[in-house]
Amino acid sequence: MSAKLQMVTRTVFGFSNKAQLNRALVDAIEGSMGGCEDCGQIHQEIQTRPEGGDFVEAASFPGRTVQRLDAHFKYHWKDEYELVDLAHRKALN
Repeated sequence: MSAKLQMVTRTVFGFSNKAQLNRALVDAIEGSMGGCEDCGQIHQEIQTRPEGGDFVEAASFPGRTVQRLDAHFKYHWKDEYELVDLAHRKALN
């Protein structure tokens, strides 16, 4: 059974890491913004869309990374959250 809150990434050497957050995870972040300053900052850094949100690491600003987001989400939502890394799967495009 997969987790309800999900972040999907495809790490590729030499490129900025990108992640897609599903709608349930974006909604959970929005719900936590009042009590968690980090969730407020994360929400500002993601580009929201109807299906969820997108996050791209900024190579010139080594602050927030996909790994740090993953650790923060695991802290908040433990078993309800999962990171799916598609690095070793064939691209669908």
